[in-house]
Amino acid sequence: MQLTGTVVFWRDDKGFGFVLCDQSGEKLFFHIRDMAGVGDRPKPGDKLQFSLSQDKRQRNIAAPWRFATAPAESQFKKMSARMLQGAADIAYANHTALLFRLAFFIAVVIALLFGKLLYVLPLLYVEASIFTYWLYKADKEAAIARHGNRLTEETLQLFSLIGGWPGAYLAQQQLAHKRSKMSFRREFGFVILGNALLVIWLLSPWGQAFLARMALWAA
Repeated sequence: MQLTGTVVFWRDDKGFGFVLCDQSGEKLFFHIRDMAGVGDRPKPGDKLQFSLSQDKRQRNIAAPWRFATAPAESQFKKMSARMLQGAADIAYANHTALLFRLAFFIAVVIALLFGKLLYVLPLLYVEASIFTYWLYKADKEAAIARHGNRLTEETLQLFSLIGGWPGAYLAQQQLAHKRSKMSFRREFGFVILGNALLVIWLLSPWGQAFLARMALWAA
């Protein structure tokens, strides 16, 4: 049966110490040679997981044993690895966002020139919303990892402005990201208003005339 306990004494030059068993309250001897797995040398306060064995004098000892929780240095290494991964994810998100903006602009120009903007507008909204949701998710994960390199608020608002605001709103509610910062929420409200006014204008006679002129110019 696996037992757990806390190191209450450790003599590093001799490689032995005592662990206080959580289950029995007994103070058990343990030695570095009985360590299983990997990790740093123990110190008082570390949590161990061990089996109950007996030495040559038939006394109970903790052997073999391992760390119940990763040592602080190992935790630091894991945190560093997560931060490096977060940096790679944010760099990838920024690079992909640049490509998406370029592709989105080309799609809008082509739709304008062929007089098909109103027909492809719903598809553009769906694609922009999906991509914006993904950007929010990447930035949320970077925030959780406390990574210094984050997506700028301007980037998130820009993708909301070009049609991704439904995805942004969904991400704010589901991921609980950027919904408590009042200045960002206020700007987001203006983005939705501006986006709605643009769509209304495109559907108006003035917008229709503009689209017709663009298609005529392309022809």
